[in-house]
Amino acid sequence: MVGAVVEAGAQFALSWGEFDLGQYLGLVLIAAGTLVGAWSGRRWSHHSTMLLGAASGVLLAVAGVDVVPHALHEANEAGLSGWVVPVTVLTAFILASAGRLIHKRGEPGRLVSAGTAVALVVHRLVEGMTVVLLTSVPVVAALVVHSISEGLALTAVLDARSRRRLTPWLIAVCLSPLVGGWITEMAPVPEWVHVLLLAAVAGVLLRGATTALALAQRQGLTGELAGPPVLLALGSAGIVTMTAVLVLR
Repeated sequence: MVGAVVEAGAQFALSWGEFDLGQYLGLVLIAAGTLVGAWSGRRWSHHSTMLLGAASGVLLAVAGVDVVPHALHEANEAGLSGWVVPVTVLTAFILASAGRLIHKRGEPGRLVSAGTAVALVVHRLVEGMTVVLLTSVPVVAALVVHSISEGLALTAVLDARSRRRLTPWLIAVCLSPLVGGWITEMAPVPEWVHVLLLAAVAGVLLRGATTALALAQRQGLTGELAGPPVLLALGSAGIVTMTAVLVLR
């Protein structure tokens, strides 16, 4: 399954996009992170608590220290109002939460599971655009971490116990960033769209951070791991990420 996804992604990238090395590596790493998350969700689900805590810290740090300040700076240069970025961040956060709220209110049948998977594919399309527009180590690292949690989420939503059900969605989720990157390469993006994209990514990363932390705490409550180690992983990852972001600027 993993080999088929990687081969399909490589063929698609070679035939559809003229990316530079950094962009290509970023897109490939995002796909690889998704595969790692999906595989971990099926094989090592009982060891995922610390990973979720650390992932939450990384996502919070990158969104707050790198992406949001970058969006505010770009908005100022583009002459946009100061409220555009926070409103877009909040809107993206709410929209990213919508699928989870629907999931909580009813039984997760096939329609809800498929809808969540489709939303994830569309979201990854935007991530591909982000990699092409912002090929930087902090942004790509954050998206890779985020993609691992998305792979875990996809496996959980589909409750995948068979390769037939998971594989088509996994291929779609891995290829959609390449499609987004190709679209961005073919059509120039205005500055105001760039600002909105940055803010939207920040909102989604923040939502991913809160979701990862909630899942880690829930697993801790079931007796897998106590709360303090999760918070320690979150804090350690956050501090390391913030330091790296500030050094790389």
